Amino acid sequence: MGFTQVLAVLKSRRRALFAVWGGVVVLALVVSLVLPRQYLASAEVVVEPRGGDQLASQPGSSGTTPGFLATQADIIASERVGARAVAALKLAADPRWAGRWQKASGGQGDANRWIAGRLKKNVKVSPSHESNVLTLTVTADDPRFAADYANALARAYLETDLELRVEPARQSAVWFDEHTRQLRGELEGAQARLAEFQRANGLVGDDKLDLESARLAELSTQLTAAQAQTSEASSRQRQGGGMNDVTASPLIQALKVDLARQEAKLIELAGYLGENHPQYQRVKGEVDSLRARLRAESGQVAAVVGTNSRINQAREGDIRARLDAQKQRVLELKRQRDEMGVLLREVDSAQKAYDLVLARLTQTSLESKSRQGNVALLSSAVAPTEAASPRPLLNLGLALVIGGLLGVAVAIVRELFDRRIRGADDLAEALGAPVLAEIGSGADASPGLLGGLLPAALRRA
Repeated sequence: MGFTQVLAVLKSRRRALFAVWGGVVVLALVVSLVLPRQYLASAEVVVEPRGGDQLASQPGSSGTTPGFLATQADIIASERVGARAVAALKLAADPRWAGRWQKASGGQGDANRWIAGRLKKNVKVSPSHESNVLTLTVTADDPRFAADYANALARAYLETDLELRVEPARQSAVWFDEHTRQLRGELEGAQARLAEFQRANGLVGDDKLDLESARLAELSTQLTAAQAQTSEASSRQRQGGGMNDVTASPLIQALKVDLARQEAKLIELAGYLGENHPQYQRVKGEVDSLRARLRAESGQVAAVVGTNSRINQAREGDIRARLDAQKQRVLELKRQRDEMGVLLREVDSAQKAYDLVLARLTQTSLESKSRQGNVALLSSAVAPTEAASPRPLLNLGLALVIGGLLGVAVAIVRELFDRRIRGADDLAEALGAPVLAEIGSGADASPGLLGGLLPAALRRA
């Protein structure tokens, strides 16, 4: 169907077209006048993401994601926030809402949650994709109620966000408090075991071990010196039973000199005196006395060498025994020090664990007492002065467009079901033959086109 055909159809069926067009416009006007007025009130809140350290986080310190803002939007639209807002406005005490709740639930359940569920469909939360701002829009037939409920929702969201932030901190603080008491008991037990061990063994630090180690080194030095003296004495004793000491004795040397002088004198007297001469006997007695004294002194020196050897050996054995005892003492002190080191490490470990949990307890306690949330009220809702719907002018404009299109569609559909010959194109299409001639103008030929064309066609044939 060509454009001229469509115009011919619309012209011939203009009554149906204008009827549909007018009906749609009238219907739109009636609906605009009949529908109750709806008012929109909006409040805006700015949301900051929760960081890992809530005490150190600063507003605007990190960005948000659409998923995060969508989560916050769901929180605002939740019954928990709605019930808090309803309770703040005391809607459950309103006879109108109380009657509806009694009728619907029979007085069972929470009235605030039921009312919040009914109002939820009138609440729209619009998260922004380029900022951290959430817009709360409430639709109601009362402009004042729409503004009040939007503001109540915003305040309830601020309080709920603070609760959601503080409640985990409170639970963590309780857990850390219990764990802190347990760790404090373990620390005190470890310290008590360490103190008892130090008291039982007389240990204060490493000073005692250092002192005993110094004594061990001193005894080791003394043993080395005693071994040298014993070895020297034994060597002298083995070399002629101490003859070197006997020979080196000044007294024995003096006695030998006196003995040689008396023996020479005795030999001289024997040359001119007899053995029975008194002078000879006297000198001989002195020689015998000197020989006896020399033998006695030599034996005494030799005995001294042996005695010194035995004394050195006994002294060496005593020092060795003391050295062995000191070694055992040092080893015992080292063992005690190792045990004390284990106890010290237990105390250090318990102290570190206690300090760590205590620090977390302090942090969570501060967080649980925080009164600053991650949400701030950007702008409050005000009662609108104009209704958001219905909008008569807009509805009328849409009705004009939609009604015109719908009227054209009705006219064309009716023409398809009831086809008429309204022009040369329709005739050619109906007969399946080309149009040979057309008499008169388009305006004049339209009413009697079939009567004007058929004779012309016959004359030409």
